[in-house]
Amino acid sequence: MIMKRAFLILLATCASLNAAPRQVTGTKPNIIFILADDLGAEALGCYDGAKFTTQKGELLGAVKTPNLDALAKSGVLFEHMFATPVCSPSRAQFLTGKYNFRVGFPDIAGRKGAVRSLDAQAHPTLAARLKAEGYVTAVAGKWHLGNAGGEAFVPKSADKDTDCPHPRECGFDRQCVFGGGHLEDYGKPLKGLYTPDLLQAWTLRFIDSRKGKAEPFFLYYASPIPHFPYLQTPLNPDGPGRGMDKIGKMYGNMKNFPYLMEYLDQQVGEILAKLTELGLRDNTLVIFAGDNGTPPWLVTEMRDGRKIKFGKATLLDTGSWVPFIASWPGKIAGGSTYGGLADFSDIMPTCLELAGASVPAGLDGVSFAAQLQGKAGKPREWVHSLYADKYFVRDAGWKLRENGDLYDVTGAPYVEKLVPTGQGNDESKAARRRLQAVLDRLHSKK
Repeated sequence: MIMKRAFLILLATCASLNAAPRQVTGTKPNIIFILADDLGAEALGCYDGAKFTTQKGELLGAVKTPNLDALAKSGVLFEHMFATPVCSPSRAQFLTGKYNFRVGFPDIAGRKGAVRSLDAQAHPTLAARLKAEGYVTAVAGKWHLGNAGGEAFVPKSADKDTDCPHPRECGFDRQCVFGGGHLEDYGKPLKGLYTPDLLQAWTLRFIDSRKGKAEPFFLYYASPIPHFPYLQTPLNPDGPGRGMDKIGKMYGNMKNFPYLMEYLDQQVGEILAKLTELGLRDNTLVIFAGDNGTPPWLVTEMRDGRKIKFGKATLLDTGSWVPFIASWPGKIAGGSTYGGLADFSDIMPTCLELAGASVPAGLDGVSFAAQLQGKAGKPREWVHSLYADKYFVRDAGWKLRENGDLYDVTGAPYVEKLVPTGQGNDESKAARRRLQAVLDRLHSKK
């Protein structure tokens, strides 16, 4: 009887997602989610980043993010948003509202036990659910959640959509995506030839196409920058080329990194200007985030002179502490900050709530829609981040690792102080018990 009931529920769920889109009633916000690749929070001016240096202290350039800083001033800046330490898991987490280990992505797609493609039937995405609510859905940029056979796929033109099956399976009506081998080279740093420029042109064309349309839209813009290779951009086409720095698997030259950041910021500014030009800005929620911490080799000096070292692929806070800015004129108070905890699983239920859609059961995420609008909401007590077989749960002051290590993180991201097992005061011992209970629930072997 229980199995029969579960089967009927499954059929009903599939039917609701595959049925014709619901007729739009009332005013639903357009939603644009811009995801930068390899970008810790410290790398933005609005998070007090001042300049970039190498590990040896060599100056690379100043932090120049005027458009992102302005976006933060127009909305709310999250002080404690956590993703995962690498890219595919974060993307899977935000699209499904479930922790990455639940959907087969403990690591990058196809690597070290991770699935090659997100199973969108088993884990319906935010795009699929918004599409069922009458949204037109689109994705541009780095896909990195699977393809139709492992081959590289590259957009040929900003005037045409790509035709990859997997983004369609995940609920996207329109697409201009790339993946595979092309992740290693963005082409000549010239307008129309540089991959990030082509993706930007397609994105602006998509936004143009929504002028005067009744249906709201959801656009997921997965920028491939500032991920390496650190090569020239259209802002510095005569800059240093490949082969100058060879540290680990990185190639290019770190002197190009500030230009990659400036180029990313410029593109965000162009998107905001396009929305304003078309009269769409007031009814569009724009979210900007990074998918994981800043990559190796980079150090950011903050305005107060303190330095934050890269954290990508580590379980330090800087591995998964990312920028998160949300702006929606008239709905979100400008110049505000949110000091509570949030992680990438929260994005899906938040967007669904703001779209007036029901939030499905079984998600790990907790909506912060109320907090965006200055209300109390339901604050998170802890966040979770996992990479491969290592993970942590963290509250406002303490972090507990899978191996039992407890850290005082009141000084993070600058310092995380280990509290050895059997040591500490009553507060640390209570934190250990509290956070261990959370880990036991999340990673139960039953």
